[in-house]
Amino acid sequence: MKLLTTDQAKQLDHVAINKHLIPGESLMGNAGIAIAKQALLMIQNISKPTILIVCGKGNNGGDGFATAIELFKNNYSIHIHSIPLEPNINGDALVYFKECMKYEIPITFGYEIPVIDSPSLIIDGILGIGFKGSLSDELKQWVYYVNQLKSKVLAIDIPSGLNGNSGLPDPIAINADITVTLGAIKLGMLLRNGPKYCGKIILDHIGFPKLAKIKFEGMDWNTISENMVKQVLKKPKLDANKYSSGKVLIISGSKGMTGAAILATYGALRSGAGLTLTTAPSSLNLIYESNIIEGLILSLEDNNKGYLNDAHFDLIMENVKWADSILIGPGLGRNKSTIKLIKNLVSSIDKPMILDADGLFPYIDSLSDLNQKKTPIIITPHFGEFSYLTGNDNHRIITKFSEVIKSSIENFNHTILLKQIPVCTINKNEVVVNTTGNPGMATAGTGDVLAGIIAGLVAQGINTFTAAMLGAFIHGKASDELLSSKGFRGQIASDILEKIPLVMSEYEKL
Repeated sequence: MKLLTTDQAKQLDHVAINKHLIPGESLMGNAGIAIAKQALLMIQNISKPTILIVCGKGNNGGDGFATAIELFKNNYSIHIHSIPLEPNINGDALVYFKECMKYEIPITFGYEIPVIDSPSLIIDGILGIGFKGSLSDELKQWVYYVNQLKSKVLAIDIPSGLNGNSGLPDPIAINADITVTLGAIKLGMLLRNGPKYCGKIILDHIGFPKLAKIKFEGMDWNTISENMVKQVLKKPKLDANKYSSGKVLIISGSKGMTGAAILATYGALRSGAGLTLTTAPSSLNLIYESNIIEGLILSLEDNNKGYLNDAHFDLIMENVKWADSILIGPGLGRNKSTIKLIKNLVSSIDKPMILDADGLFPYIDSLSDLNQKKTPIIITPHFGEFSYLTGNDNHRIITKFSEVIKSSIENFNHTILLKQIPVCTINKNEVVVNTTGNPGMATAGTGDVLAGIIAGLVAQGINTFTAAMLGAFIHGKASDELLSSKGFRGQIASDILEKIPLVMSEYEKL
């Protein structure tokens, strides 16, 4: 599904009105019909419901006036409160405001909250996608007022106070039960805290031109679709064997972090890889052999140091020919000789690679070094790692997410799976926002499992961009399957491994 940034949403308005000659008044009227339809569903089981519609300035307020007319025609008890005074209402909103006045719908004005009985439903039309910065004190009181009532809340387009790009409130936003968003879902509605404030999201196109026919400026934002997953995760061929099912070379683990290697290995195996070969410092070999019973182990003499070093380069490269994908990084550590090994391997390997965790550390402040590689690479940074790779601080990445993505990686030639909330997979101008996962995944080792899943999918012949977004989807959905038995706090990474087959098997039936 297509997502729009706030600038792109404004571009949609401009194209609709100026290129396709769709009157703004018509779009506003259609918005009123769509919002009223949802409002009626929300109050259908309430006896003698009352509705408060709070209208701000501009189109968002105009949509509120248009909604009031539709509900009034259905004989519902409506009260409109317009924060702008009557002389300040203009544009298309003025058309519907005048119609509300003609119908003699009760209306009050100004920042002061009117004295009215608690309504059954509040329709939030205070602020739209144009909101940025911080809420004024006058508007904060309205947000506090709406949130403290026990009324049902329906937001028009986006909850007031929520940033349409970042998914952050500043400092608060309307807590909606349902948000009717118009034309397209806005990016911030799915990022960070967006889902919390939006509640259930209902999309209505209200007569906008088809999004696929518009060339939007900036990044191309989409969500992963079930249809795409169904097309990729088909039943294996009848003559499949362990060699044809994908072979993964996993270069990971060191003293104190052997678990990362084990989890990554089983992530690859559970995602369908036929064979895995995991490197092990010889002093830790017993741990690997005892825990990876379905995978192969490449034991490398480490003189009891507990980590891999550049002396292991030739032996590892001998096994690269065998592999279909190579995963480098989980739990490798940051010893200087290990960093040297990673850089030499990356520059020499001609197979698809996944660089995760410590595999990314050698490229601090030098992400562009990876552009020299012609073979496909997936990097899987979390916020901290993305910060040191691109030179952006965490706060800026979170608050200016869409801008940072465009400016930081527009010249990067490979795939980035950014472990933010939710996970985003990026390749050049395209970004796919994941739709699965939950806070229970915030525990050690889940990233190792994800890296293994992706490596397993790449080994099966799936292209790197698709494998990354698909891996994130499977990983998150496996965690979602755990919620009924483990909750949020009770999940651990190995639990996710057990649910991967359940998730994938649903698509293999097709």
